[in-house]
Amino acid sequence: MNTEYQFDNLTLKICNETSVFHVLGFFQDNREYFDRYEPDKPDNFYTKEYVVKLLRSEYHAFLSGNFVRFYLYDNNIPNQIIGTVSFSHIFNGAVKSCTIGYKVDHHYWRRGYCKRMLCAALNILSTEKGMHRIEAYIHPDNIPSIEAVKSLGFTSEGTAHSYIQMNGQWQDHLRYVYIPKN
Repeated sequence: MNTEYQFDNLTLKICNETSVFHVLGFFQDNREYFDRYEPDKPDNFYTKEYVVKLLRSEYHAFLSGNFVRFYLYDNNIPNQIIGTVSFSHIFNGAVKSCTIGYKVDHHYWRRGYCKRMLCAALNILSTEKGMHRIEAYIHPDNIPSIEAVKSLGFTSEGTAHSYIQMNGQWQDHLRYVYIPKN
């Protein structure tokens, strides 16, 4: 698997600590939009020091093969992260499955970035890593995310009850699955 992919005048790339200010800016600028659908974060999450450690950890997890996070750049705006898509819990062998997570900068919503990013990333994971099953867990109130996965061919598998702790409470999430057509 490569660390960078070009498509449709966009770039998906795995960032390291040299991109700390791009990544930190992306998270800080979108904090109020992302935090409502994500687990609670440590108090120091929105700091340079934390993001450096996060990027190092993510890069080592990529090298070990059990996690990958791509950051999306529009080649016309090379210093601005547009979105991110990650694959965690990557299992090989007989299972060949993982879990997808994604987000797009609120300034770029409803412009087709999410769908193009997810299409490219799903293709990379299914062809290069051989993933057979890719799961998405989505908060029931996150209608745009539900619409995005449905438009890409994900199917509903019901509710994962008490799935993740957010805002101090265990919250249900809807489970969707993508099975690549081979």
